[in-house]
Amino acid sequence: MEWQQVANGYILRGARYGVRLLAGDFPCFRFTLDGVTFGDFPAAAAFDQLEQKETISQVTLEKLERQGSCLEAVFSAKSNLWQSHTFTWRFHKRCAEHFHTIKGEGALGRCFFFSTGIPQVYDNGDSQGFETNAHINAEFYYNPDVNLGNVEEFRNAQYGSTGLWPEFSAKGLFQPERSQGDFAPSPLFFGFYDGASAMGIGLGTEPGKYRFSTFEYSGAVKRGAAFYVNYLGYTQARGQYVSPSVSFTFAASPLDAMEKHVDWLDGQGFSTQFANENSPAWHRAPVFCGWAEQTVQAYLHGATDGAMATQANYEAWIAKLEERGLPFSTIVIDDKWQKYYGTFEVDEEKWPDMKGFIARQHEKGRHVLLWTASYHTEGLPDEMCVFNQEGRKLFADITNPAYEKLMREQIAYLVGELGADGFKEDWIGGCGREAGIPGYGELHGMEWVRRFQFILWDAAHQVKPDALVETQTPHPLFRESSDVLRLNDLWFSTRHVCETMQNRARISRIAGWQVLDCDNASCTTVKEWFRYMQFQTRLATPALYCVSRTESFYEEIPESMWTHIAQAWEGYNKENL
Repeated sequence: MEWQQVANGYILRGARYGVRLLAGDFPCFRFTLDGVTFGDFPAAAAFDQLEQKETISQVTLEKLERQGSCLEAVFSAKSNLWQSHTFTWRFHKRCAEHFHTIKGEGALGRCFFFSTGIPQVYDNGDSQGFETNAHINAEFYYNPDVNLGNVEEFRNAQYGSTGLWPEFSAKGLFQPERSQGDFAPSPLFFGFYDGASAMGIGLGTEPGKYRFSTFEYSGAVKRGAAFYVNYLGYTQARGQYVSPSVSFTFAASPLDAMEKHVDWLDGQGFSTQFANENSPAWHRAPVFCGWAEQTVQAYLHGATDGAMATQANYEAWIAKLEERGLPFSTIVIDDKWQKYYGTFEVDEEKWPDMKGFIARQHEKGRHVLLWTASYHTEGLPDEMCVFNQEGRKLFADITNPAYEKLMREQIAYLVGELGADGFKEDWIGGCGREAGIPGYGELHGMEWVRRFQFILWDAAHQVKPDALVETQTPHPLFRESSDVLRLNDLWFSTRHVCETMQNRARISRIAGWQVLDCDNASCTTVKEWFRYMQFQTRLATPALYCVSRTESFYEEIPESMWTHIAQAWEGYNKENL
């Protein structure tokens, strides 16, 4: 690969993709793949402080030279906020990467890539103008952060976020570009494509530095587009600070480009690895989770869903499934077996003999998981919680040693004394989305979620090395604390369930997970439910959530369907366990 000087800049030769450096007051890189121009990406970008916008000027090419097997370009810019601001681009044979470096002091705000701010529909917004923002030529992009509308393809004009909850609040369930979150966090990746050519734009950094919630894309408007993360002031620059890195990957499809992005994350040390590469066979055993049956019975009895999570109900449902000959092996006791969400205490009015229930399932060769909310405040003393400036309780303070001690002690009791075999983690994503929360910020964003999940996983495995912690976190940062990934909830309007879950499974496997729970909550018509129940045995670990009726339309399930499901699960067990 070599740079060749042309009339108005330089062009990179010898790689599968093409890059042209366009000179000017605000130089940019033009990327092409298979002869198709995908867009122009300014070489410099803004890195704001919490309460002050950065303005950059005098963007200068400082270095353009070969560094081992890649070509490196370094730019500098004059900044109104930072003592210095430099921008590094590296072009490898199969991918490119970019990051920027600031020097100075200050609370970090939005960190932009290929843009100086967020342009509005018809004007610059808080950016410095058209030539300082990214320009995307590809009409569509793919977002792996699955949504309740099951929309995977977006126009390049649509806003997108991937990770946890976005900076901007959702405006409605069925505006998919604002309702991501079923995977939390998903890979920080957007796959722009034009026919059979795809360019992935993904983000990564070192474990411990994912102190932001999402990677966001503004959507393409008249003055261009922005990519950014927001630190919300919880991370301080003290001297030199290096931004996250962005990868450019190239392939025939967005998912293939994402696979290359994940390889890049692993190669850069921007991910973690599984603690148990060889999971025990029971982690792949068919699952009965009582959630959908809880919602059905709640509807029929005029009660709340959580009120149905009783020992009596679960024993009756299990007896009915045994009568049908369904060969399930793992039971998930769902929301709400707890007295309080935050304390991991058993509600003994609902579960007078949790220990005996679990022991009886163990005698039958089964395992029992307990559903848990993430860093919930219910039942916790104020000193273990984080409050916003108005005094509203937000979430448990996972950085508080007293809270971690309570968590570990209660988990040790549930697993060691009562015999539980692990946990199904849920309700992720509700970490801080606003600046200035008192006493908050030692951890923030994805690192906040990562810490809670690690404590949950570690405490369970300290007692039972073969415990199972099931998560919904397919970002490769979370491999260290996940045994099984669940494909997550469907919504009542979902059709084509098999195809939807097949897409989610592919995302999960690309991110590294091989053991997947098919999940099955809120499945739609009984016909579609039955189709998915049979398809599960070819997709991943089969899961059942209801016993009598479907959750969406309360349709009764014919007994003949149960016979077919039992036979399919028997075949799955013989082949996989």
